[in-house]
Amino acid sequence: MRYEFRMQIRRPVLWIVYGLTYAATVATSGSTYVTLDLGFGQGLTSKTAMVSSATLLMSLLPIVYGCLLADRLVRDRLLGVAGVLDATPAGRTGRLIGKYLGTCAATAVPLTLAYFGRAVAYAITEGEPAALGWAVTFFVTAIVPGLLFLGALALAGPLLMPVMLFRVLFVVYWFWGNLIPATMMPTLSRSIFAAKNEYVAYGFLDYGSDLTIPPNVILPPEGIVYGPSPGASLNFLRPEATPAVAFLWIGVMIALAVAVLFLARLHTIRTES
Repeated sequence: MRYEFRMQIRRPVLWIVYGLTYAATVATSGSTYVTLDLGFGQGLTSKTAMVSSATLLMSLLPIVYGCLLADRLVRDRLLGVAGVLDATPAGRTGRLIGKYLGTCAATAVPLTLAYFGRAVAYAITEGEPAALGWAVTFFVTAIVPGLLFLGALALAGPLLMPVMLFRVLFVVYWFWGNLIPATMMPTLSRSIFAAKNEYVAYGFLDYGSDLTIPPNVILPPEGIVYGPSPGASLNFLRPEATPAVAFLWIGVMIALAVAVLFLARLHTIRTES
């Protein structure tokens, strides 16, 4: 795990691509990234601001995260060093887990720095040190579980197809399954199977209760609700946000990550035989 982390963190392309994507995110967000209000107006609490910051950063940066991980698991075979590694005391299952943890941790470092860097800036400029605590809470509960699943998917996917093809399909998956509105087409967006959603924010952190809604926004009688989208397909995968559903989503992400890694190990055992 240590060596995989060091090899990945030293890749110049890791910092270059993340930097360009971060710059594009900030540029397209405009003043929204400065105010962190997502169009709801001023006077936000530090908790709401940290959720808004994560919402903006998690729109495009996970694409970089997945694409940079795509060549890590097949790399040993392509370089012809798999046989050398087999001669070491570590078994293939241990190396798979170490490669997964090390490369995922390293690839998430720029994303982590971007998120907590904005949290520190907000805490200083707004005089809200509580923002750092909310940032840690939201990062651990709402960002890390999604990254665990995406990391497993990005490592295992290229076992079944060329790396470049997987990267293209991963970008398509990210937009289809996480960013496209649920009312536009059948999609996993906003469901408990989406790596990017706000179940933790609404169900666990009570996000939305302190937002100042502009007068031209029409809300349903029950107010701000995160869950089923009227007229959307697959709404049975979008239960209304509650603390229990938030914890369910965390469990689903971890379970999917474990399942994908297990299937990847079975695939390597089959190819070995």
